[in-house]
Amino acid sequence: MYRERVDELTIVALAFLAFIGFNIVRDQGWLGGLFDFNSQPAARVESAADARSAEAASMQLSATPDMQLSYDPAAIAYPYEHFTLTQGPHGVDYGHFAIDLTAGKGATIQSPINGVITGRTIDEYGNTVLVIENERYTITLMHGLYTVQIGEFVSLGQPIGQESNQGYTIGADGLTCAGRDCGYHTHMNIFDKQLGTNVNPLEVLPR
Repeated sequence: MYRERVDELTIVALAFLAFIGFNIVRDQGWLGGLFDFNSQPAARVESAADARSAEAASMQLSATPDMQLSYDPAAIAYPYEHFTLTQGPHGVDYGHFAIDLTAGKGATIQSPINGVITGRTIDEYGNTVLVIENERYTITLMHGLYTVQIGEFVSLGQPIGQESNQGYTIGADGLTCAGRDCGYHTHMNIFDKQLGTNVNPLEVLPR
């Protein structure tokens, strides 16, 4: 009877010592955290993946339009290298103060500012409309075949489409050019955000 009692105490003592030893190993972080139940290997892998995602997000953020607009939002130019002014300031009666320019059918249209494409639509008259915007200006172009998409950042002078006669354009004979080979031009409107109004493009664009 005494011997059985000793054996039971021995087993309890050994179990207690094993428990103490286990906790010491875990608390000291030995064996590479093998017994750390608060930080499983799966969690560490997920953390590493999160770190890579955060790094990728950081790289993406560094190329966002808002940061790229620091390229000088006040810089502005004509949408062509060489062109002819076909109509001076007009359109006040329908909310524009625009000019018409032509460089010829299919000529490359360039972005007149550093900005983001915020609109690309076809209005009720069939005019193709492209809107480029930054902190200083909102530029509206019409009638072209545009190759950029909403949300895309464009730099000053970057190709954004080709000159066309989409929508309501008029030929030299005073008739609509719908379905005819005439009326090719770009209609350009400039809204100055600092002034809060449309401005005469000829007074803003470089001479």
